[in-house]
Amino acid sequence: MRSESSVIFSELAGESVVAKLSVLEFFARAFALVGDTESCLAMKYEALTLREIKSPSCLWLRVSHSEWINFAVQSMEHGFPCIARKASENALLGLKRDSIIEPTSEEYSETLDAAENVRRLRDSAASLTSSHSGAEYLRSKELKILSRQTRPIKNLDSTGSNLFREGISKRNKRMLQHLRSTQMVRDMEPFSRSG
Repeated sequence: MRSESSVIFSELAGESVVAKLSVLEFFARAFALVGDTESCLAMKYEALTLREIKSPSCLWLRVSHSEWINFAVQSMEHGFPCIARKASENALLGLKRDSIIEPTSEEYSETLDAAENVRRLRDSAASLTSSHSGAEYLRSKELKILSRQTRPIKNLDSTGSNLFREGISKRNKRMLQHLRSTQMVRDMEPFSRSG
């Protein structure tokens, strides 16, 4: 289904934003139904990003900070801290954009609380990302070491240089045999003329 979605997206190049968003939402729901969480989140992220890109010209497309926060939480819950970190950063940008409210108002304090929660979410996502990448690095290093230790010993007869030498040796034997046979034919010619 992933390949089908990419084909459809390439066909939507000239379509309106609304059509693209409808297709993204359709695929997000379809991936959710079949249990492909990663693809579902990818479609949601694409939709949010597309809306964010087009929002300067169409204000109704603007992504709220709460949408980014919800997406970040979903990403963290499903084990995608890298995506959650990026969504958290977008939520912080949205909060900054929305904080043009008077500093003394009650909404401003709620915005500050929300920003602090998003920062904590972003920081935990970042630490999970770094610990995951560190663990992956150690696992790959360990696998490399194990593969070196358990590599089968190569048959010395099948190395390239040995095969090359054997080929030269066989060729030389054939040439020697050919020369001997032509020499024998020459040696026999005087006897056949005299007889």
